Amino acid sequence: MKDKDIKLQEIKKHNPSLYDDVVSGKVGLQEAYNQTMGELNKTSEYKGRGTKGRNKIGLSKELDRIMKMYKPTITDLLNELKRLFPFTFNKHLK
Repeated sequence: MKDKDIKLQEIKKHNPSLYDDVVSGKVGLQEAYNQTMGELNKTSEYKGRGTKGRNKIGLSKELDRIMKMYKPTITDLLNELKRLFPFTFNKHLK
């Protein structure tokens, strides 16, 4: 039995109306499976095999969040950049 068939059976067993949406093409199989398993396992988000997180907010917003949370000094930031980019740090620093 294929992975797709197993997922369809799980959806049909636990959420028949969602199964109908998958068959009609309104909802994707993986999305419906994740929703069904999330409800079944009482989690807010279920990520099965082969799925990627879609909750990236972008580098700019992520840095804003880090600055508000940790309040690092410019020296701390430079030390972390040097740690992450030891071979190219001096080349790009002006």
